[in-house]
Amino acid sequence: MGFGEKLRQALDKLRFTSALDQEAVKEAVKEIQRALISGDVEVKLVLELSKKIESQAFGELPKGITRREFIIKLCYDSLAELLGEKEAKVPEKPKRILLLGLFGQGKTTHAAKLAKYYTKRGLKLGVICADSFRPAAFEQLKQLCEKVGCEFYGNPKEKNAAKIVQEGMHKFEKKELVIVDSAGRSALDEELVEEIKEIQNVLKAEELWLVIGADMGQLASKQARAFHEAVGVNGIIISRMDGSAKGGGSLAACHATKAPVYFLGVGEKIDDLEAFDAQRFLSRIMGFGDLQALLEKAKEAQDEIGGDLSAEEMLKGEFTLKTFYEQLKAARKIGPLGKIAEMMGMSAQLPKDMLEQGEGKLDNFKVIMDSMTKQELNTPDVLSSNRIKRIALGSGKSETDVRELLRQYKQMKQMFKEFKKLGDIQNPEDLKKGKLSKIMQKFAQKKQKFKIK
Repeated sequence: MGFGEKLRQALDKLRFTSALDQEAVKEAVKEIQRALISGDVEVKLVLELSKKIESQAFGELPKGITRREFIIKLCYDSLAELLGEKEAKVPEKPKRILLLGLFGQGKTTHAAKLAKYYTKRGLKLGVICADSFRPAAFEQLKQLCEKVGCEFYGNPKEKNAAKIVQEGMHKFEKKELVIVDSAGRSALDEELVEEIKEIQNVLKAEELWLVIGADMGQLASKQARAFHEAVGVNGIIISRMDGSAKGGGSLAACHATKAPVYFLGVGEKIDDLEAFDAQRFLSRIMGFGDLQALLEKAKEAQDEIGGDLSAEEMLKGEFTLKTFYEQLKAARKIGPLGKIAEMMGMSAQLPKDMLEQGEGKLDNFKVIMDSMTKQELNTPDVLSSNRIKRIALGSGKSETDVRELLRQYKQMKQMFKEFKKLGDIQNPEDLKKGKLSKIMQKFAQKKQKFKIK
């Protein structure tokens, strides 16, 4: 059982207990303590949270809510505050970002992820490799920047990191943003501190962000404090949040240092970077979902593939395989089905093997549709048995696979008709004006209300 599941189980005890007395609250607090300690949250912070919940649980009751609702919301809000509820918002238009961190924490990968994040938001930027210590750093970052489509500078023959940055700044003098990936060490030593200071004298970065792996747990606070005292860190990125049970411990540790956590690295792909929000993070790991994040991902995917996902065709009732194909491309841009299910609060209800099987099906569907003619994509009714056989041969799939695609397409077509009625969407402008988002946000608010009762 994961960190988030244990927290949800603790709150479920409060939701479903018949006698909500001090003993029931103490028992739920013990469950919360176990969950936090298993997530490598510092014991001192766990005890502080426990005392806060127990001391306030039976205090003055606000109007309009029951005691049960009040106690559950108190627990939820206290957990969010422990993880960093009051963190600063991500800078929208930074000019200079210097990434810091020890070996193996993910600085180079996150330099490229940040480049993608800010490129999507319209900033013209350049990335500099100032890591002259690790031989593979130059080539790794260069390849990642090529994937992002942003400009890159490095000089593998030069060993002076500050000089590389100076050369890069000259090349990128007209850029709105410059991101610099610095070298790491196995520990923060005098040599590394001196190198960072030399780079900063040239770069004069307003943003000095520390990259810390989620597997650091409560040790993250020691690392954050050490870097801050040495060079003045003012932002944190926590990497590998998708593969570590200690992520909650890292967040709590960083929050204790008062350093704002700006981003979470949630996967290995360039797009796997999310702005951190404690409430949304907690909601997702506890299985309640994060529809706002899903909406943001969907919008980014739509912008990237272009168009409005054939909105006019759908609204006219002309939901074709071509439309389905465009939606499929957008869905694959958002991320794996497991991540989408997590954002919708459905990961606990869907078995892992089913999600993995679904991934394979989506890939199969795309291959099958790549073997269809324009006429077949625009007019699926023409798909006779002979055409299905030809498509199966051309795509290397079975006729059963092709027929499964057609069944899924018909279900999606019917689902959209029903959703259109529910949301009163009349024309494509409704989608562009965010009417669809408002419908989804109403649904998210209902889930939030249900969650705290």
